[in-house]
Amino acid sequence: MQMKHLLVSALMLGWAVAGNAQLLNVTSIEKVNTPVSVDRAEISPDGLSVVVSTNTDRTLQMVNLADGASKTLVAEGSIQGLQFTDDAQKVVYVHRSQDANHLQYKEVRSLDLASGEQAQLSKPSRNLNGVAVNGANAMVIDNKKMQARNLNGEKVQKAPVASVYYGQLMITENGNTKALNPNGKEGQSYLWPSVSPDGSKVVYYLANSGCYVCNIDGTGVNFLGNLRAARWMGNDMVIGMRDADNGEFVTESAIVAMDLNGNEQVLTGSDVIAMYPAPAEKAGKIAFSTEGGELYVINVAK
Repeated sequence: MQMKHLLVSALMLGWAVAGNAQLLNVTSIEKVNTPVSVDRAEISPDGLSVVVSTNTDRTLQMVNLADGASKTLVAEGSIQGLQFTDDAQKVVYVHRSQDANHLQYKEVRSLDLASGEQAQLSKPSRNLNGVAVNGANAMVIDNKKMQARNLNGEKVQKAPVASVYYGQLMITENGNTKALNPNGKEGQSYLWPSVSPDGSKVVYYLANSGCYVCNIDGTGVNFLGNLRAARWMGNDMVIGMRDADNGEFVTESAIVAMDLNGNEQVLTGSDVIAMYPAPAEKAGKIAFSTEGGELYVINVAK
């Protein structure tokens, strides 16, 4: 397997789209040839590899971006929520299972990429609210209670974690979980929350409304617009997807960069249905998958 460098037009790079700001300098967009159909992708902080969960055989694969070589990390299971530790040595993920009564459970596991050793970070649960990785610290919010562990065996350094509890936006600080709900509680459903790297802000999606950012205490609510599954790229920018469907299938989707003032830059063009971006700010890369199970990497500079 090898990575194919794509020649991209100014439109695909987001340079000539009306109303776009120039937030990032996109130098290239590369398609990564993989032996599997990709569901979700997470790029390592150093930008050297991508870990992907698959659509077909439910495995977890790692792809080397230098030569496209891949290897199987986990051979079975329904997997979601991939996150790297900052040193790119371990991956944290959510493993889903089903019991004899067809009840769904989720547990959090870590995987050492060098040794292949797995560790269970939380027991199977019916009420897993959220997971966050900060440095080498994995923080699991289960039924509004935090379980924190340092994956290198060092002292745990807890950071704020945003999670969702029965549709409500929660924030956990110093082990204490409380309702945040910056847009109110009644009739609201919060999705995809995450805390900025400096711990000062939360980005989240409100069903039937759009993407917002607020301060860690719920104040200063700012509407960013139609942007789903937004992820932080530094402390002043988020990367998300703007998708549309016909009620049955996704018909179009683009990767969009947006600053906290609502200025945006569309990074991909209409020739690809680009979904679920995973940014690696220090490496200057953004990985994404497509509706058809393909894997791409956008190379950027600020």
